[in-house]
Amino acid sequence: MGRPVFLGKAYINWCEECNVPLIGDSCAVHGKERVFRLDITPPGDLRFAFEKDIEFIRSVFKEHYGVDIGEVLDGKVVLLNKLPSEDDAYEIIVDGYVFGYVKFNPIELRWRAGLKVEGAIALWKRFGKEMKKWIIVDKGAVEPIKKGANLMAVGVLEAEPSIRVNDEVILVSEDGEVFATGIAKKDYEALMRGERGTGVKPKRQKKVNYREGRKATMEDVLRANSIALEDKVVKSREFMRRVANRYSELPVAVAFSGGKDSLAVLGLALEEFGGDFTVFFNNTGIEFPETVEYVEKLRKELEPKGIRFIVADAGDAFWRALYVFSPPGRDYRWCCKVTKLGPITLAIKESYPKGVLMFVGQRKYESIKRFKQPRVWRNEWVPNEIGASPIFHWRAVEVWLYIFSRKLPYNPLYERGFDRIGCFLCPSASLAEFERLKREKPELWEKWFRALEHWRKRFGFPEEWITYGFWRWKRLSKGEKSIARKLGVEIPEERSWEPVKVKIEETEDGYELEFNTVLNKKRLLEVAPILGEVGVEGDVIRAGEVEFFTGTRKARAPDEREAVSAYHLVKRAYECVGCGVCVGKCPEEALSIDERSKKIVVDWDRCVHCRECMEVCPLLKIKNPEEGSQL
Repeated sequence: MGRPVFLGKAYINWCEECNVPLIGDSCAVHGKERVFRLDITPPGDLRFAFEKDIEFIRSVFKEHYGVDIGEVLDGKVVLLNKLPSEDDAYEIIVDGYVFGYVKFNPIELRWRAGLKVEGAIALWKRFGKEMKKWIIVDKGAVEPIKKGANLMAVGVLEAEPSIRVNDEVILVSEDGEVFATGIAKKDYEALMRGERGTGVKPKRQKKVNYREGRKATMEDVLRANSIALEDKVVKSREFMRRVANRYSELPVAVAFSGGKDSLAVLGLALEEFGGDFTVFFNNTGIEFPETVEYVEKLRKELEPKGIRFIVADAGDAFWRALYVFSPPGRDYRWCCKVTKLGPITLAIKESYPKGVLMFVGQRKYESIKRFKQPRVWRNEWVPNEIGASPIFHWRAVEVWLYIFSRKLPYNPLYERGFDRIGCFLCPSASLAEFERLKREKPELWEKWFRALEHWRKRFGFPEEWITYGFWRWKRLSKGEKSIARKLGVEIPEERSWEPVKVKIEETEDGYELEFNTVLNKKRLLEVAPILGEVGVEGDVIRAGEVEFFTGTRKARAPDEREAVSAYHLVKRAYECVGCGVCVGKCPEEALSIDERSKKIVVDWDRCVHCRECMEVCPLLKIKNPEEGSQL
């Protein structure tokens, strides 16, 4: 999903007595006396590890260090903290210290494990030389290393034979003290030969806070955090109440995606408003089947309580649009407009033409854009919608505490190791997430792979375009170009796909346009009023100041601006995928989607030629990658 937003220093409090994390500065059971602060890597958007996460972590560490770390983690509360990285990476927190981390390597396409000194102490204490990746260091080198020096190969007394260059290793003194971790710069043979140069580059760690705490359960966590959690709930409910009173003329709704954040908002709405609100679910057509089933089950539980469910269904819009736009990208988010903005705009316009107050599960920890966004806003893309986020300041760990405390039924995909619930082929997903998709939902990956393969062959790109996720950019980022260089593959810096093309030339009388396709009279008449008053003479359609010579590839315009508008009109006429964004935006309600062709049609009597629909069409105006990513 990209790099997390940086929000300054991050930490989590921990109750030493309960051996659980705290979201406040005090334990509801033991007060402040046994509470200490653990600094973690920003932004600190921690979450609890599920059983599947623990299994995964154990397997990654087993592969690298050769031992099962289950003995350290079993029966303990384990937190995962998402790290800034090239791809997915998580800090592992247990017993009130950072044990280590797992990182996905986008070159090797596999996860790698690493230990902090505390984690190394825990494993060395239990396994000693039975584990892999250890180095015994000459006592004369220990203090210099602690002060920042590298370990020279001549300072190595003994080492574990599986060590290779760039491996994560632990450094142990002659008397058995684990005092550092680092990266091997030489393999086992070179280390034991005492080859000249740096043998290990130690990692700098200012403090070591190793401790062993008692076993703890989620009930212990909830009990210790009960006061702080309820304080957060009260503040969020007060926020919802204030906003609802400020916009008292608007009906209240909750945007529900099937993910944890929107579930927390739904729970808060149930507490604050009872059953007097609507739930909006946007089925993009590329949701996980489990998500659709989960939402349907929730609907059946809530509708008898008086809560109305509205489903904005995109149907097969994504798959139809895919063969017009080419694959979406992080910098080419047409998918959000087609599958989200269009359907939800139409649903709101139909159900609440005078507007709606939409509470959403948006949090500042998710991205820089969301961090900078106000807590209450007017959605520029969805007319008459006021958006508000009651959990804007919540971390993921607080969201989960709330869900567990209320015993809210959550999406089963979380227990299968999925960290993010959304469209299964989202270009913002990491390579690690796509590897998980291949493993957990092979039928979905196969469907998407076939579509990508179609475009790969059409573009003439190498297989690595799919394998290493380069398709996730229309124009490659610096990071992706660096990965391509390391792999030694040639990936074009930018991909381009324009089904309707035009050549525009200036003449004595204005501008002439020549398209790569014959102009269809019937189709152009369905959209021509957008440019102006329409006149028809034989095969010539005059729309405003532009003339289209149907049955040919020609058109004529008085100036460059109108020439570009003429091109855009033809492009919209031919490439329209019926997303509905323009339909919802039209102030005169002059646009509709033809049920048979799934393309826009203009009502000649209503259209006032304002061209506002030209400003929102995804075909013409895909600018901000974040547009449409939030209802």
